[in-house]
Amino acid sequence: MSPTAPQALRWDELVGAPIQQLPTPTVIIDLPTLRRNVAQMAAYADSLGVTLRPHWKTSKCAQVGALQLEAGAVGLTAATAGEVEALAAAGFTDVFWAYPPVGAARVATALWAAARTRLIVGVDSLASAEPLAEAAAAAGTPIEIRLEVDTGLGRTGVDPRRAVEVAQALVALPGVRLEGVFTHEGHVQGVGADPARRLATGVAAGELLVEVAEAIRADGMPLTSVSVGSTAGARSAPTVTGVTEARPGTYVYGDENQVAIGTVAPEDTAVTVLSRVISVERGDPALIDAGIKAMSADGSMHGDGRIGTVVSDGGGVVATGHEEHGFLRGATGLRVGDLVRIRPNHACGLSNMHSHVVAVEDGVVVDIWPVLGRH
Repeated sequence: MSPTAPQALRWDELVGAPIQQLPTPTVIIDLPTLRRNVAQMAAYADSLGVTLRPHWKTSKCAQVGALQLEAGAVGLTAATAGEVEALAAAGFTDVFWAYPPVGAARVATALWAAARTRLIVGVDSLASAEPLAEAAAAAGTPIEIRLEVDTGLGRTGVDPRRAVEVAQALVALPGVRLEGVFTHEGHVQGVGADPARRLATGVAAGELLVEVAEAIRADGMPLTSVSVGSTAGARSAPTVTGVTEARPGTYVYGDENQVAIGTVAPEDTAVTVLSRVISVERGDPALIDAGIKAMSADGSMHGDGRIGTVVSDGGGVVATGHEEHGFLRGATGLRVGDLVRIRPNHACGLSNMHSHVVAVEDGVVVDIWPVLGRH
């Protein structure tokens, strides 16, 4: 007879239990807040006349993606091969893979997924597109592609001045069809908490992408989509006339970095990490069981190195972390065994650290959601 896991680790039997009975560290998603975030972003995109294709890497949960589609999203965005495979396997029918399909494994994933769902793949050069085009042509499986344009982040993306030239080369490839252009205006977050600067930076990114799209069209190449994507830029880049699609991701959960720069209100943060005090021998800091393996080590927009902010009684910040130890500074009145709830710096990085999250309502466990497509 195989051994049976301890009762505390039988997650399905915790549905209906108060969160105080959960093992720690555990990611908690407040279901009413999540649903409100989904509805508000869907209504906002609709008010702009742009389609919504949320970036699924924030949650990696099929249940969250389903809620976003039910609210009106046209499809989902993915970053990794694992996410694309998970979405296709789960039956999602419209996926944009916003990452260059470089390497034989990614090309194989694209062909596999394109046979099961509508798949659009992002490229930023002829070199990143050629292997996919060759494989798609050989398989008789045409694949739609989008050209990524660097609008200021300085990561992947073609130089806008070369976009027409690269688009011409892409259009000449067999096996692929140029569907649109896209950008990730992630540099909007980098300007910080000044709303005027965020607005100006996001609008400039949207305008530049639209200019590129118009130049490509003027050269005789039709484009359907002009797609922008970030939570920090969601209130700016999609407002530009000519943008057709928005791809925010973090909005669905919120996180401490978005709160720090003012793009998400504290009350709109659906995600926290439930953690337990394991030692107060140092006084300050207290030690908790949420270290970087539970919180991720993503940097803080506060500029102070914290890995999370306590939002439960006692306050304080998780100033730093070892693998399984979090150093909680500035808290008051904590004893060994006490529970704290922490708002993580970056929801997307957090999700990838966990095999599941716990959906709660009024402090009671409603469901356990697997996290799919993890690295």
